[in-house]
Amino acid sequence: MKFWNIFGSLASTDTGEVINKIDDSTFLRNDGTVYRQEGNLITGSDGSVLNVVDTGGDTGSGLPGMAVTTYSGFSKDDDC
Repeated sequence: MKFWNIFGSLASTDTGEVINKIDDSTFLRNDGTVYRQEGNLITGSDGSVLNVVDTGGDTGSGLPGMAVTTYSGFSKDDDC
């Protein structure tokens, strides 16, 4: 997973996966990985870290935001 497009209630990844947005700062992946957003940083329970580079989706504007991988931890499905 290299980047996400963040919408109101979900995020779509570059691989076509949909990640559900649970609340303003929590995302849940189908495999059980939990991602938490604090400001422009999203950290995953799998050790992954993403940086939000466009916060349009967080402003309530309805426009998508984008998060890109800046560091990938030890994830079992990491293709890097």
